[in-house]
Amino acid sequence: MNLVEASVEFSFKGKIYALSAVIELDQCMRSEDPLPEIYRRLAAENGIGVHSYEFDMMIMEPLSFHHASGLAEAFVHDGNFDIEAFRKAWLEQQVIEILKPIAKQYLDIDDLDQHPRIKAALIAAYQAS
Repeated sequence: MNLVEASVEFSFKGKIYALSAVIELDQCMRSEDPLPEIYRRLAAENGIGVHSYEFDMMIMEPLSFHHASGLAEAFVHDGNFDIEAFRKAWLEQQVIEILKPIAKQYLDIDDLDQHPRIKAALIAAYQAS
């Protein structure tokens, strides 16, 4: 599971909001555009509706990211999250999880990383379909 703590600060009608929540990134990555999904989940965890003025103000501010786990850990540095690089790695990981049982069943390969050419061929075949 890929988790990250997302936080944002903004003000609305003279009130300062400092919101934070642990976001499960696997669900967000299934969205076409994961960043708005992260904002929606952060808002929901803090009782802010997506059709509110508070939400409109919140999405105008940059998010800060900390305490990542799983694959996401490699993509969070100094409060920044390289979401595009993470998404690319996450998508590749999803493909590999699909291909692992096929490699085991038909090629008797337990670890595709030990066979980079076969891994690349399987990924190419998967992506071509």
